[in-house]
Amino acid sequence: MLKILVVDDEPEITELLKNFFLRKKYTVFVANNGQVALDIIQEQRPHLVFLDIRMPVMDGLTVLRNIRQLDKSIKVIMVTAIEDEKTVNEAKSLGAVDYVRKPFKLDYMEREVIEKVNSQLFGDLRVELDEKSKLIEKLAQEVKRANELNERIERNFYQTILSLATALEARDRYTHGHSERVDLYSKIIAEELKENYSWQMDDKFFEDLHIEARLHDIGKIAIPDIVLNKPGKLTNDEFEQIKSHPVKSAHILAPLKDLEKNIEVIRHHHERVDGRGYPSALLKDKIPARSRIIAVADSFDAMTSDRPYRKAMPIDQALAELEKNKGTQFDETVVEAFVSAYKKGKIPN
Repeated sequence: MLKILVVDDEPEITELLKNFFLRKKYTVFVANNGQVALDIIQEQRPHLVFLDIRMPVMDGLTVLRNIRQLDKSIKVIMVTAIEDEKTVNEAKSLGAVDYVRKPFKLDYMEREVIEKVNSQLFGDLRVELDEKSKLIEKLAQEVKRANELNERIERNFYQTILSLATALEARDRYTHGHSERVDLYSKIIAEELKENYSWQMDDKFFEDLHIEARLHDIGKIAIPDIVLNKPGKLTNDEFEQIKSHPVKSAHILAPLKDLEKNIEVIRHHHERVDGRGYPSALLKDKIPARSRIIAVADSFDAMTSDRPYRKAMPIDQALAELEKNKGTQFDETVVEAFVSAYKKGKIPN
């Protein structure tokens, strides 16, 4: 979840931005002067800071210099009512990613500013992932004398993967929140299967399902944006690239040995019960149960979300598509459990 700090000595500005970002489901902190802002930054390490220039106690440029010493990965956007070219240039030289002049429009914040920041955060995380992957591969050769260090890095790598999954979706409005919704739908389906369809599940089943749902699309990091966000029909080659993402997910997660069984579930979440899915063309009984659950949750969210190539489908139509394809594409019982949960009001509209 993106963490944002708003720093301004005008309460109406901080309140406006705070409420706006809270509605977008971001975590928001507020400071009314530079010193308070630095205290919050040291403790919370926000991803993005909206920073006023003219403030009491400590001005914005001084705060920006301190931020750069603390953590160069924090993105800073300067906000001011005074347009001073010298100040603008100094802020940019100190690493500010943008300069917003008051008064500003909130839709500009989301359309231009937040998208720019998400893109930069995504790039930072991609570099971090690559660096940690190389480090893990190197340490694997010395595992006998570095077990303790390797385990610690593996935990950090897992956290990086989770952050990357969030950033992957945050970079464009079409996939924002997708894995969180798939996680929610999968949990609801599993609960319905356990309560009313006699599926045997323990706490570990739900813990694993949560991990798998959140990471099921991580392989799309390796798919070019021009293919992922193409507004028109995909070519055969482009579709093959899309189809490769479950295998790429498995490859990215391979260093996490404790997730070996989870990786298999993620690898097979695009299989079909009639054996015509990918990547392994498995038949129903060979497809992991959690893969079959995620397949329904994933497809429902895809159908009911806007995509570059089409508008979101009405919920009733999406449910009809699930019903139409149960027993061929989807596990019949899983679809029935999902539809049952929806009729009971358990699926949020």
